[in-house]
Amino acid sequence: MNYIVLIASNSSEAITQLEHLLSSVDDGFSVSYANTPNSLFTYLEQVIPDVVFFDATFSANSSAEIIAAVKGNPLAEDVPIIAFAQANTNSSIKLLFQAGIDDFITIPVSVNELLQRIELNFQKGRLMQKLRKQSHQFKEISLAASSAGTSVLIIDSTGEITWVNDGFERLYECNLATFSSIFGTNLFDESLPENTVRAMKTCRIDGEYIVYDSLWTTPSGKVKYIQTSLTPVFDSNKQISKIVAIESDITGIKEAERELSDKHDHLLSIMEHLEQANTMLDEQRTEIEKQKSSIEEEQAKSEELLRNILPWEVARQLRKKGTAPPKKFKEVSVMFADFVGFSKVSVSFDTIEDFIKELSFYFENFEEITSARFIEKIKTIGDCYMCVGGIPRQNHSHAFDTVLAALEIQRFVEEIAQKNAIKKKPVWRLRIGIHTGSVVAGVIGKKKFAYDVWGDTVNVASRMESSGEAGKVNVSETTYQYIKDFFLCTYRGKVPAKNIGDINMYFVERILPDYAEDAEGFVPNAAFRKILASY
Repeated sequence: MNYIVLIASNSSEAITQLEHLLSSVDDGFSVSYANTPNSLFTYLEQVIPDVVFFDATFSANSSAEIIAAVKGNPLAEDVPIIAFAQANTNSSIKLLFQAGIDDFITIPVSVNELLQRIELNFQKGRLMQKLRKQSHQFKEISLAASSAGTSVLIIDSTGEITWVNDGFERLYECNLATFSSIFGTNLFDESLPENTVRAMKTCRIDGEYIVYDSLWTTPSGKVKYIQTSLTPVFDSNKQISKIVAIESDITGIKEAERELSDKHDHLLSIMEHLEQANTMLDEQRTEIEKQKSSIEEEQAKSEELLRNILPWEVARQLRKKGTAPPKKFKEVSVMFADFVGFSKVSVSFDTIEDFIKELSFYFENFEEITSARFIEKIKTIGDCYMCVGGIPRQNHSHAFDTVLAALEIQRFVEEIAQKNAIKKKPVWRLRIGIHTGSVVAGVIGKKKFAYDVWGDTVNVASRMESSGEAGKVNVSETTYQYIKDFFLCTYRGKVPAKNIGDINMYFVERILPDYAEDAEGFVPNAAFRKILASY
């Protein structure tokens, strides 16, 4: 054997297991991978593999649609698809078979069984390809269809059969009266076989063209597989007036699929409705394109949501590798901003909705200020806003960036506080604390992702905030050493911090006049900006 194998899975564990089994065989296997629906379709546009291993949990609820799309590709329709899943995976295998998979295995699986399944399904695909190829060589398709027993029925809007052609009796080997006595007089009856009931409902209620298979036992005891295509016919009021059913004997095809026998006499029933098959193929191609566009649109939405939840670099790593392990950052600046008298302010609002709207207004503006200086918002905890400069993309200006953002936030809050005081509205005041040091940052959770930071630096920064004052930016000795040459700072002395001890603390008052563009000292001038750009 020498096969081109494509593994469609985003599970590194499953890929490793299959790759290990295939690599242990002396025969040659060329293995490729597709970890997203887009990469699967892109691969199939360039290379047609001999067999596809498809992870039953590949794309959550879209796995069946992906299988159907692959089978709708005329170049890949004969490629065997073997679905697989872990033994403890809860997935709807029935839907995958309905969508078109050829086989199913549970991993881990033995090498011998895996090879047998590959060979069996490869022979099956090769047979179907040969049968389809030979079908084009038949010049008398109409004669072949007639001999196969094609029948045509017209069903009225109540479910009664109003007309059948001569092929009906050849197919069912009985007349209409005998058929009705066995199968029933009304084809809309809920007591009929499930697939017939479902197909009839889809056709008459949704007005869709549909094809389905069923089993029929003739009065002489012969079992036949019958394929039925239902076409709705509409009246002038766009109401379904009748259904045209075209049926053919596909027993030969079913036997060929089971026995993998090289008997092309089954070919007659496969290609009876070549023209209809071509029409269906065009419709399927159109549907595939729609599904592909829908998948791409949903993927874009998912990626946009992921980028809003996580830093861009982390989101990209998660999308490509499926994991984003925690990373240590030697130097970052952590900032906590907490509203003073939060409980008192909150009860001054008429409704909780008004209060939440006001809090959101502040946080949204904080986020605009911090993101403009490449500071990563980590989370909000009640009335507390936490962000970090220097992650996930490291830089050496994080202390300056964080302090500048803190001054701008305080100016923003204080300006609103002055206006609200005049209008007798609730006044919001803010404490801000900053500390510079090392942290570990990364993603926690598997289903609901959250990017967070850990370490003593976080605790010290929190104490900087709680030990500060309303309207002030309180920084630690470490942060002060970074920024002292560019900012006017007031030494507060050693201030006790809960569970930490005495810490040297400084209030950052403003940017030094030589580096400020405005009189108040909140906006860095060109000289300061040039220095920042050099870090």
